[in-house]
Amino acid sequence: MIEARAVERSNLRTLLSLKVGDDQRHLVASNAVTIAQVHYEPYSWLRGLWVGEEAVGLIAMIDLKPDHPDMAPNDPKNAAYLWRLMIAAAQQGKGYGRQAMGLAFGQARSWGRDMLCLHVSEREGNASAFYRRFGLHPTGRIDDGEAFLAGPVPAS
Repeated sequence: MIEARAVERSNLRTLLSLKVGDDQRHLVASNAVTIAQVHYEPYSWLRGLWVGEEAVGLIAMIDLKPDHPDMAPNDPKNAAYLWRLMIAAAQQGKGYGRQAMGLAFGQARSWGRDMLCLHVSEREGNASAFYRRFGLHPTGRIDDGEAFLAGPVPAS
């Protein structure tokens, strides 16, 4: 069972060493970039993903409070934003992405949010089909070559 743990000095190197496959590197930022950016993102939440004592990925989210500086007038209201979800290449296909989505929905609920949204690259090999299985669908908005998906947060 996957577990979200705080990123700390003691586990930082392990999380930085996780990589996606070569065929996915153009689809998601590295963990180093995510960890650096999170310090400048208001209302962010960052966790390493672990199974027992083995790191398997990284998740970052943003609580899109009404006063968030990046909120646009037609953005979903009462939403949480799944900023990054990375499962290491060697750990893919084991159900950890599905479990991580459960964690994302749980975090959204803990913030009192009833919508989850995210951007997904429009490039070949993207995770659009994966996210659609969780009820997230394209809104028609495209930002910097990434489709904006949104959907309801299911009840726990």
